[in-house]
Amino acid sequence: MKMSPPPLPWLIAAFVIGAVLAISFRLKLANDQQAAPTPQIAVSSPVERATLEATFARIDVEARLRAALAAYSVGEDLISDNLLTDAEMPIASLPASLLTDDDRARLNELVYQARMAILTKSGVEAKIETAIKDLRQTPYHEYGFPATQSSMAGAITDQIEKAKDRFVETRRSGDHKTYLIGFGHYKTAEALFQMHKNDMQLYKMTVSEQIEKSLLLLADLYPSPRLADAEMP
Repeated sequence: MKMSPPPLPWLIAAFVIGAVLAISFRLKLANDQQAAPTPQIAVSSPVERATLEATFARIDVEARLRAALAAYSVGEDLISDNLLTDAEMPIASLPASLLTDDDRARLNELVYQARMAILTKSGVEAKIETAIKDLRQTPYHEYGFPATQSSMAGAITDQIEKAKDRFVETRRSGDHKTYLIGFGHYKTAEALFQMHKNDMQLYKMTVSEQIEKSLLLLADLYPSPRLADAEMP
């Protein structure tokens, strides 16, 4: 299947995100104002939109798993179990073009094993990490629509935006689970960037630099999985 050119707004989103975050974080945290909106997704067809939405759902599963791993690392067993349960719904909703029935059953079993391990406090980290690795074996995009550097920049931007929004929610609510979900989005964005950074630098150095600046800002907001370690302006 012939691919259409990468949608330009993804590049715009990745280029702008560093400046947007640096400004909008301060506005939101200091004044509770709304952030400047992220540029909207421009797609050429319903199929392309469905592909991008499926990609976001796939990556959101990884973010929940990383959040569950972080929760367990700081002794939040109940939250970790809740986050693993939260991951089961998007796993069920991922389209067959991203996840076969066998893939889905295997991933669900890995998540279930991680939940059971929490009860016995035995091998939890290893089981969640195995689930993350297994999920990484599934494609980010539907078959026939391989990931481009511009679309991966958009996916990373989406995770950064979600991490930012969860931090703002945490500031208002003081809820540790919300903070951990944001932490999971941040760590997922970071992992995706490390995986694709070299290709992005070859494709568009400015995009890579702006994403990196945004991740550094998130690192200040999410110094650890422990809410008490975060500074709440």
